[in-house]
Amino acid sequence: MPASASASTKTAKPAHRKLPHHFTALLLAELAFILGYPFVIETAAHDELFRLLAVLIFCASLYAVLGRGRITLAAFLLGIPAIVIHLANVFGYLLSWEVATLALGVLFLGYVTTIFIWAIVQNPSVTTDTLAGAVSAYMLVGITYGLAYGMIEQLQPGSFRDTVQPGKHFMPSELIFFSFVTLTTVGYGDIIPWGPHARSLAILEAVTGIMYPAVLIGRLVGLHGRKREES
Repeated sequence: MPASASASTKTAKPAHRKLPHHFTALLLAELAFILGYPFVIETAAHDELFRLLAVLIFCASLYAVLGRGRITLAAFLLGIPAIVIHLANVFGYLLSWEVATLALGVLFLGYVTTIFIWAIVQNPSVTTDTLAGAVSAYMLVGITYGLAYGMIEQLQPGSFRDTVQPGKHFMPSELIFFSFVTLTTVGYGDIIPWGPHARSLAILEAVTGIMYPAVLIGRLVGLHGRKREES
């Protein structure tokens, strides 16, 4: 083997190895999270079950970010503490850390969502897993904002109000529902943002919900059309 070829082999950086169907696994976990919502809210242990569903999302997000070098390391440094504290809260421990738990969840999901969107935009081809990534990242945005709303409600009780049952205490799953209503700009029903911070965050999410399909989905469609023309 020539010396130049040997040197290039030694200096070549290993490519990031991504596991197959990593976005598809995340999308399935998100569907389980959303479809499990009505069964969670009707049980006495709804808070504990909701935390378990949140752990499912965290684990699926870590799986989706595997094989990205330092990005994966940073994701694990943010995700593992969030998973541990959520599991501790399931068994009644560290409940006084609820705000810190939500903050860690928002920070972790916000980080991995940014990574996923960037990876999808930079992908030169459109595959089934890429489309699953576009949908799962969109749903992850809704879940992340939902945790952020829960943190605001913890810090400033009364930031959200129920028009049907005044003075109602909102469960985390209900704020996730509110988040997706805001993200998709469907229109508010029983839950409305009342506090200034809640309204400010709702504005940002509504703008995100409008811009995401216009920018990201439009790019994926453009890449798919270009690929068909080249073939």
